[in-house]
Amino acid sequence: MLELIMKRLLASLFALAAVLVTPSCLEYETNITLNKDGSGTITEETVFNAQIIGMLEMTALQGGQGNGGQAKSPLDALKDPEKAKAKAKNYGEGVTFVKIEEIARNGGKGVRVTYKFADINKVSINPGEGLTNLTPGTAAEAEEIGTATTFAFADNKLSIITPDVDTEKAGNTTDDLEIPDTPDPQAAQMMQMFKGMKMTSKITAAPGIANTDATFHSGDTITLYEMDLDKILANPEGLNAMKGINMSDRTKAAVALSKIKGVKAETKEKVTVELVSDEPK
Repeated sequence: MLELIMKRLLASLFALAAVLVTPSCLEYETNITLNKDGSGTITEETVFNAQIIGMLEMTALQGGQGNGGQAKSPLDALKDPEKAKAKAKNYGEGVTFVKIEEIARNGGKGVRVTYKFADINKVSINPGEGLTNLTPGTAAEAEEIGTATTFAFADNKLSIITPDVDTEKAGNTTDDLEIPDTPDPQAAQMMQMFKGMKMTSKITAAPGIANTDATFHSGDTITLYEMDLDKILANPEGLNAMKGINMSDRTKAAVALSKIKGVKAETKEKVTVELVSDEPK
């Protein structure tokens, strides 16, 4: 499963870089917030830095894509409510679209899409789900090979379940990514296109977390995976190290991943979380 996550996220980065054709700062974050009754929200945030916003608006204006001489915002493609409503179905039965809003962070601009659900037991998430607006097919492919992360919630306890990937259906994973074995000037220049990119998937317990065996958790939030390309690229062999990890052995994969700065990935098949109870002790 984790091997597939890395492949999908890296492949998405390469696809986005090909579209942007410029050094970029791009952040994706998917966060599930769980309430004590099993309901909650899912938010997807996509943020571009100010430089990218300006350059893409200028490109649109020069290409005659603006309305009335106004540059078309690169955020427009992410603000289609009909697409968001259709995408809600990918998250499971009973998940519905709530709203789209523009956000600003660290000088950049972006979009937050919010969904809601009544029962987390019916929710599932797929690797790179938050990227499917820009890289179609990610969720569909993950669903086909049975790698969706699912949830079981009862009696104030949550289980986060991530199955092993069906290797026969998945075929090659990170092995088919064209990452140079040794650094060279051209490859180094291409890698700079990913500078500033960061992808994260998290789950937050609104009542608070009393106890959990999750590998990465801070306060009331558990990180399922995170890739910080600045930290990874600080080591020229960072991507190659990821490519060489064998995810079929979860224990060995966890050890290998712990040595790569900029990467967090939950390797346990099942993570348990006990929410804070407001009942008197």
